[in-house]
Amino acid sequence: MYEYTHDAVVWDLIESKTEVKNRDTIRTEGLSDAILTLNDGTKINISENSMILLDISDKNININFAYGSFEAAREGTVSGDIKMNITAGDKTVQVANGDVKLDKTKSELNIKVDQGEAKLTSNGKEETIAKDQIANVTESGVKVGKPVYRLATPDDRKNILSESGQERISFSIAGWKPDSAKQTNPLIEISLFPDFSKSLIKEKLTSPNLTKKLDPGSYYWRVSYENPSTKSKQTTEVYQFRILSDPGLRILSPKSGEVFAFSQETPVVRFVWNPLDLYSSYTVQIAKDANFTEGLISKQTQSQSLAFDSLKEGNYFAKIQARSNLPGISEKSSTVINFQVSKKTNTSPPELLEPAKGKTFAEEQTKSQLFFSWKDDKDFNQYEWELSSDSNFQSKLRSESTKNNFLKLSNGLGVGTYFWRVKGIGSNGVSLDSKSNTFNVIAKEEMELIAPANGAEVEVDERSLVVLKWKKLTGKSNYEVEIAKQSDFQPLVLKETVSGNYFEFKSKDLGRFYWRVRPVEGDQEASGIRSFQMVSGMDPPSLVTPVRNETIDLFSKNSILFTWKPVDKASGYRIHLIDISGIREKQIINERVGSTKLQFTDIQKFNVGRFRWEVAALYKQSDGSEKESAYNKQDFFVSVPELKVPKILSPGKIYVE
Repeated sequence: MYEYTHDAVVWDLIESKTEVKNRDTIRTEGLSDAILTLNDGTKINISENSMILLDISDKNININFAYGSFEAAREGTVSGDIKMNITAGDKTVQVANGDVKLDKTKSELNIKVDQGEAKLTSNGKEETIAKDQIANVTESGVKVGKPVYRLATPDDRKNILSESGQERISFSIAGWKPDSAKQTNPLIEISLFPDFSKSLIKEKLTSPNLTKKLDPGSYYWRVSYENPSTKSKQTTEVYQFRILSDPGLRILSPKSGEVFAFSQETPVVRFVWNPLDLYSSYTVQIAKDANFTEGLISKQTQSQSLAFDSLKEGNYFAKIQARSNLPGISEKSSTVINFQVSKKTNTSPPELLEPAKGKTFAEEQTKSQLFFSWKDDKDFNQYEWELSSDSNFQSKLRSESTKNNFLKLSNGLGVGTYFWRVKGIGSNGVSLDSKSNTFNVIAKEEMELIAPANGAEVEVDERSLVVLKWKKLTGKSNYEVEIAKQSDFQPLVLKETVSGNYFEFKSKDLGRFYWRVRPVEGDQEASGIRSFQMVSGMDPPSLVTPVRNETIDLFSKNSILFTWKPVDKASGYRIHLIDISGIREKQIINERVGSTKLQFTDIQKFNVGRFRWEVAALYKQSDGSEKESAYNKQDFFVSVPELKVPKILSPGKIYVE
């Protein structure tokens, strides 16, 4: 939801069961769906990365649909008198009763009706969309019809849990018939983007089933095909699914078989486990037996650690259970470990934990990130921490007393090798020294560029995008990227501050670029300079005839020959011919051609006026599909000669007897 102020839009996180007010805007982000239930029984299910504005000022439900995907189910509504009006740009969809799903990108609106019917108004024309029909609205118009194919599995908005980090996903579609498949040439499209601006997989279907290995993430999928009667491209509805990384729950501490020894007070046994993104609470269970029936102790937390300080001497078994508040995710358990609480006969010296032996720090890091920690022991009232430049602690650099089992050093250390230890001091004043540990401090980290390699040729697709990566410096999160065409960076093509250690550079111009990176915080120097060269791996063909702005007289011709130059490695070409004389462009040809020419004989499709022809090269991909290059385009004109009244030259007079 947001409230609008004079100078900012303020977004709030909304909790489950939050009351939604009139004229609220609801925006969902990655991995966050929202279900709204209105007073009349209407349910609106909003997918991730979507936005709507809800307005119920009049008696109807008005939704302004900005982008994304949502479903509205109205079959259980209180009254059919209340209409739902959905506005998307200059299109309006009206639903009285029924179940409708809408997907919207910059250039396309898809409406699918599962129950009831919906009325679509576009450019002043009204279309009715009946049950099981899909309306596809683009700049070229509205297509309504029952799709040849329907998506079956994976279900829309399905969450798939992956413990291994990669899942085999089985895709299946309904409506498959071998004969119609030959006529319709169905393609499955799987993308990380809801507008399919870049397809991860685009593959011809040879059966109604396909299996693909995919990493965790949000995916969108659909099937596109040729309409058997019109030969135009049609698509099914879009389904979304998520593969959620769901690793096993592991107890990091205590280790199985660990002994907690004490002399006076019972020790603190701290449980630590790996946090899981999909789970919101954890329960630690401790018992005297492996079946967890004898002396069961149970504690719940939302963090990734929990301490027990009243465990008496004995053997114990423990496990952790994780619970999720996300739908469809069941409880997860760790393996069972055992540990022992044991009374010791004599006191042991303190045990050092961090920094681990031999650890290395940058000089800059030691100013803010140097923590020392050791195991807490109730045998000791306080500790004496010591730092030295030699292993015998003859020349102590610093020492500090503390009652805690940790210490933060804040004023930094110079370059060198250091030794540290801790004295544990008991209530009787007797002290015990720990073993000593060593760590190193080196000069500041270098700003290092990783990819692309220096001087590399980077082959780019139609998006002309190169991902620049560099090494992340400790404690630095913001970096300034500079890109230029010259090695002296005069002038700059781009200067941008980014978070993280990569930047997506887009450029209309190809060729050589120079780049460098420096951290925004601190006085760190910039990286060295690297260069890369952007080259297109997909060249479009050069157009030959008709030449640019040529006028073609159709009185003397019964066909037009389109020719272009061959492109190396092209598996074919696609040619478009478009009438651009009127207010709206009208496509005449959209054809795949195996050679470098096309003789067009259907000249009755030409009116007098201006036309554009464009050709792209097709490149065979590893999965067997073809990818288009950019299109080269040229205009030409079609005319007819001006007719004049004929003049009789001879004979001058005709006599009739």
